[in-house]
Amino acid sequence: MSRGLLSTKRWQLAQFGGLVAVCAIFCLVSGCETLDNRLARNQAALNALPPGHQDIIRQGKVQVGFTPEEVYLAWGAPSHKAFTETAEGRFETWYYTSTQTETYYLEERYFDRDEGRWRFIDRPYHRYLEYLYQEAVFSNGTLASFTFYPSTRPYLTN
Repeated sequence: MSRGLLSTKRWQLAQFGGLVAVCAIFCLVSGCETLDNRLARNQAALNALPPGHQDIIRQGKVQVGFTPEEVYLAWGAPSHKAFTETAEGRFETWYYTSTQTETYYLEERYFDRDEGRWRFIDRPYHRYLEYLYQEAVFSNGTLASFTFYPSTRPYLTN
């Protein structure tokens, strides 16, 4: 087996190992939080709410008038927050985003010294796209409005 082919296989394994490591770190950092995990961890806070609110939150839904704590229980932590001061009062907007990865390949060539000729390899490149899928707007400490956005990619489901 030529040294050029070995280095290509080694490079491909290193790329795959790096991708696995990135996925594992992301899973640990994000906590892979689900609605059930969040509610189990905050059971006392959930039980202190009115029964009608508890039912809505258990479905992963929100309604106008919810507190930030109730929205957190239903939707989790936002990806980004923004604060606005106006004549009508203080507004806090929670943005929930998700990431889609696109992989594309570009042909690259290298000179194989053992074979004495040029070889070609399709090298993968990854592009990470963040898109907004929902937001919650709080006015003076209560949920004033919430919005669900259609997916920016037709193959993504929200």
